[in-house]
Amino acid sequence: MKLCDRKSGWPFIVVVICSGLVSSALPAAEISFSTFLGGSEWEHARDVCVDDSGNVYVVGGTRSSDFPTTENALQTVHEKSGDKIGSGGYCDVFVSKFDASGTLIWSTLLGGPNYDRAYAVEVDAAGNVYVAGRAGPGFPVTKDAFQPDFQGDDGGIYGLQNGFVAKINPEGTAVVWASYVGVGLLCRDIAVDDDGDVYLPTSYPGNGAMPPKSWFEGAFQPTPGGGADCGALKVTTDGRHVVWATWLGGSQLEVPNAGIRIDSQKNVYINMTTESADLPTTPGAHDRSHNGGKDAYIAKLSPDGKHLLYGTYFGSAGNEFGNSTHSMAIDQNGNAYLVNSSDNDEMPATTGVVQPHLKGERNIVVTKFSPEGALLHCTYLGGSNIDGVDGVYANDQGEVYFTGTTSSADFPMTPDALQGKKSGDNDVIVVSLKSDFSGLKFASYLGGPSYDYGRSSFLDKHGSFYLVGSTNGEGWPTVQAVQESFAGGGGGKELCYQGGCHAGDVIVMKITF
Repeated sequence: MKLCDRKSGWPFIVVVICSGLVSSALPAAEISFSTFLGGSEWEHARDVCVDDSGNVYVVGGTRSSDFPTTENALQTVHEKSGDKIGSGGYCDVFVSKFDASGTLIWSTLLGGPNYDRAYAVEVDAAGNVYVAGRAGPGFPVTKDAFQPDFQGDDGGIYGLQNGFVAKINPEGTAVVWASYVGVGLLCRDIAVDDDGDVYLPTSYPGNGAMPPKSWFEGAFQPTPGGGADCGALKVTTDGRHVVWATWLGGSQLEVPNAGIRIDSQKNVYINMTTESADLPTTPGAHDRSHNGGKDAYIAKLSPDGKHLLYGTYFGSAGNEFGNSTHSMAIDQNGNAYLVNSSDNDEMPATTGVVQPHLKGERNIVVTKFSPEGALLHCTYLGGSNIDGVDGVYANDQGEVYFTGTTSSADFPMTPDALQGKKSGDNDVIVVSLKSDFSGLKFASYLGGPSYDYGRSSFLDKHGSFYLVGSTNGEGWPTVQAVQESFAGGGGGKELCYQGGCHAGDVIVMKITF
């Protein structure tokens, strides 16, 4: 089994509510550790995973020259010498490893002279750490990697950009291998199988250079469909070879930030956002027609990338986004769970769910699909304002867990919430849904007076829940913290022009039940 296993979750124990009382048979939720992590400028975390020993791996991007690093880390200096940047300026990847009690084991930077940032992390059985994201020219790729040359394009505020993937040794002292990925601007997700082979989303901007044709021999879709397309590829564990690659796109725009997951049979799931009405769909799938605007789309591919096992649209006449960051989970039975958000009341909510209708300006939508792509459950969840979601898990019982952020003071809470009322600007939310989506198992705000944003989450084998994200000021609750106070650099919407909307310091939290 892969240590950082996203193919299925684990039991998640919550407080039982009986006749309005909290059962004494189970302990209440408790924060095991919670910390800030950052320097004098902004940073934010974009993903987290946990190994079988309870070690916690956090990745993201930082602009701080004084971001906390440890002795003998592979990179401790934030290089800021490139000239291929946009308004985002300079940024480096950070990778930080904590033990199960929240003690920082090692922390390193990773990057070149331009704009580099991580979006995804996985860990294999040997403790090697795999990181994916966006990188500029000069990123420290290895010469024998499957793509050592920059093949990216203009990424607007980020400057010249290309997807990257890197494998770091268990001690955080060296890069085992690192490579650029395709011709797209970024890789927003990653999956690693039990053999250490790596699965990555990729994209094509609609014109310009193409990846090698040899990658796509025998693929389900060997050429782009038109406009900007998404795709996927599988890479050997040594980082030297592409096993297979395929495009996945129609005649219009596919937003180039697809997510990727694998199941226990190594089937590959891709979730993305599309404007194309001609994407491939399959009999028995939920929705074989584009609904208008932007729709979510999910594809399930065979392990060799040659066959479409199912394809389905999901959406309404408005705009629904198929992936923000880590918006899909796969359970042990091959059911797929998609979390996104909607601003209209036309989503296909199913009978008996906790919230069948839109309540606010934009609410979360949680959906479960069968192994054949049929709709099983769908519900809204939210309050009267704007609710966002990132990072989803499903355990073996089909219960769903995620984090996100909300501006709603009336987001639904459970009686055992760690924090029952919103504290200030936006607060983090932590949510667990019953397996039939009929009610909440657990829901809580978390935050202080600042803008607090949950960007990814993880559920470990003991049922502990981990969240990471960012806060742009003081007030985040700390417990057993390696950094107890805000280090600075926070901002609001103006930081969107640097790629760090409302960022400040990283937040890391572990909750036990």
